[in-house]
Amino acid sequence: MHSIPEANFVNPAEQIDCGTFVGLPLISSLHMNIANSGFTAGQFATLYTDNTIGRNFDMKTSGMPRRNYFVSEIHAVLLAVGVKRDEYYYTFTVTEKDNAVLVYTRDLTEFSLRGEENFIGRRLSLNGTSAVFNHVREFAFGVSKRYSDAFVFGVKLKLLFGKFNFTTGRSSFGLSVEEGTDNLIFDFDAGYNSSLPWALVEEAPGQYRYQEVYGAPMLQHLMNMRNPGLAFDIGFIYRYNDGWTFSGSLLDIGTIWYRSNLSNYLLEGNLTHTGTFGDGAINDNQLWPIFDELNASMNETLTSDAYFYMLDPRLYLGATYHLNKKYNMNMLLYNRLMPGKVQTGATVSLTTRADKAFQPSVSWSYMNNSPLNLGMGFSYGKKPLQLYFVSDNIIGFIFPFGAKNVNLGMGLNLRFGCKGMVDMNDPGCFWLKKEAERKQRNENLKKPHR
Repeated sequence: MHSIPEANFVNPAEQIDCGTFVGLPLISSLHMNIANSGFTAGQFATLYTDNTIGRNFDMKTSGMPRRNYFVSEIHAVLLAVGVKRDEYYYTFTVTEKDNAVLVYTRDLTEFSLRGEENFIGRRLSLNGTSAVFNHVREFAFGVSKRYSDAFVFGVKLKLLFGKFNFTTGRSSFGLSVEEGTDNLIFDFDAGYNSSLPWALVEEAPGQYRYQEVYGAPMLQHLMNMRNPGLAFDIGFIYRYNDGWTFSGSLLDIGTIWYRSNLSNYLLEGNLTHTGTFGDGAINDNQLWPIFDELNASMNETLTSDAYFYMLDPRLYLGATYHLNKKYNMNMLLYNRLMPGKVQTGATVSLTTRADKAFQPSVSWSYMNNSPLNLGMGFSYGKKPLQLYFVSDNIIGFIFPFGAKNVNLGMGLNLRFGCKGMVDMNDPGCFWLKKEAERKQRNENLKKPHR
């Protein structure tokens, strides 16, 4: 959807076809995404008529990948400004970002549904399981430059201030059920770092529970500036010929230094627990006593040290084939490097411009181990207002319990200094057309007058 200024969020080389755009607080851009690569909500749980939810204990897990992920993203733009001056395009955005990732194993899913009954005599593998929650405020300064009529390069520097964080990193731990005795054998080398109002507190020797230890009003937490970070994005657009245009971007290369509201926990060792969890689904009442026993029997460490949190880098590679002046066929490859797992996706889309104000799009994607992703989008703008809506999987809003991905981007922009209608042979890059016209004018001036 190159017609909207938010395309610059994905590729910092993108330039708009207007002199200036302004994104108003909270309404200019809202991005929401929920994805699960292992199963759909309907496979794991059932919604009953009394609005209660129950787990499907007979859900098949044999076809799941060995390692899976659950992803949640909510991004809200507080302020956005873009200014185009000749071959340069400058941007400034303030964005509130809330990201969560759970990487989990197939064995963990089966164990949470059916308990230990299927693991007697073998090890339940939890290696690589990780959990991340990160809430950050991002101040992004970007510049894109047109170097020729075929090549544009952009870079974006991001100043970050972390608000809340919880990260386990890549942990190594497992569980075996001793054959003949049903004893549980735990092996642990795992822990977490956090910057949250809540932390583990030792209530008795070897007994830990979560308590609010950094009490403050929520507004004070949201205005916290003690967790600074730095990141950058780079991107390019290259018009190979009249038919093909290629693009790519590498995003979120950076880190945050968490220094406030700290808690660090590490557990190492082995334990043979006499007794069982019992058959059926696992619940909290069964886990807390086991957790107490683990702490009492293993080497646990609880500190409050500062730590670095690395962002998840994202790589986009795109190609556009210009079918004619109104239609473009687009292809996109997406990769996100999460702790212990790579999220990948591939999208094919068709964009067109019905008139000067309306641009619709339709897409199909393979993502989150599912081909059932039909996307739709549009932008509609009469000067100076522009409304846009885009989703990678519109099916997820119609049948949420049957989808592995629910995605939405929407907003309202103010645009000023827009000229003409973007030629679909110049995919979202009005500068290409204007550069060609400028070169032609210069050539005409050089010709001798007769």
